[in-house]
Amino acid sequence: MSEPSPAEERDEVVFVVPPGRPPSGGDLYNEFLLRALNAEGFQVERTTLAELAVGARPPRTEFWVDSLYIPALARESPFGPLARLFFIIHSLPSVDPGIPPDPAGKLRADEDRLFSGASGFLVSGLLTADVLRERGFAGKPILVVPPAPCVLPTGPPVVPEAFTGLVVSSLICGKGVPGFLDALGREVRAGDRFVVRIAGRTDIEPGTASACLEAIRAHPLLRERVVVLGYVPCEELGREYERSSALISPSPGESFGMAFHEARAFGLPILAMRAPYSEPFIEPGRTGHLFDSLDELARGTIALARQPGRVREMAAAAARSRPGAVYTWTDAARSFLSQRRAFPVFRRGN
Repeated sequence: MSEPSPAEERDEVVFVVPPGRPPSGGDLYNEFLLRALNAEGFQVERTTLAELAVGARPPRTEFWVDSLYIPALARESPFGPLARLFFIIHSLPSVDPGIPPDPAGKLRADEDRLFSGASGFLVSGLLTADVLRERGFAGKPILVVPPAPCVLPTGPPVVPEAFTGLVVSSLICGKGVPGFLDALGREVRAGDRFVVRIAGRTDIEPGTASACLEAIRAHPLLRERVVVLGYVPCEELGREYERSSALISPSPGESFGMAFHEARAFGLPILAMRAPYSEPFIEPGRTGHLFDSLDELARGTIALARQPGRVREMAAAAARSRPGAVYTWTDAARSFLSQRRAFPVFRRGN
């Protein structure tokens, strides 16, 4: 069965997503998936929650709403009683590591109420799908569509002379960057030869970002070795992967880990916190290392920087382990459409 292409054969489909300026990983997922869906002939409109006027869309419109809008929807919803509401879940607000217990509990209650009225979900990984099933939503469609790399290599991997670790993460508490910098500052010694470059937004938690920048400036050794690049556009991020020795991920949890897919494509070893999301990407001791704490991650990073021969061995192993056929956003769009066809709720009139 093929996906209907004429607009009249299916109800209107609208993605309600943040503007993403500059984009986060979730924003990039939305953008690249939308482009690929439209390229496949499945026309999807895009709007933001603020731009969505009550009653402006047909009653049977199929809305796909980014999970970042959950707190706003809990206060006021622009969707009519006949609208079909689906959630795009990059991460659940209630499980953000930086949220205190009481606000997290309220967010969890809001999520459960909104999800009970939802028609289905789009998630980027099996872990989130399992969480939804455990929370009682197994009877609703859950489309699992992993992300594809947003940037690909243009040539063979090149190992830099000095160890260069790349962190692709915003400067926020939930991503573990502040704790990693603290641990790195305790471990570094004057003779250590390495650089850590951090590519990510600094505007999401300005206070956290400012504290990180000040901690780097105040530490005489980190000041020479840690570079905060801020947001790096996709078209420039490839250059950062190409100039790096390894990807470093201090995040305690991710829904999909887009940077891991990209690091694999570039043939980079990965140093990461041990978690269900990170373990599938790493063959410990060969293509990377998994660590049980940020202190261990900092010590492991510096230990590797002190062994250039070991870095070259791991880089060679990671290069040999690069995926032969790279999963693309076209593949992601086709997976979305294929899974969508399997559920009656997506058929016109249901």
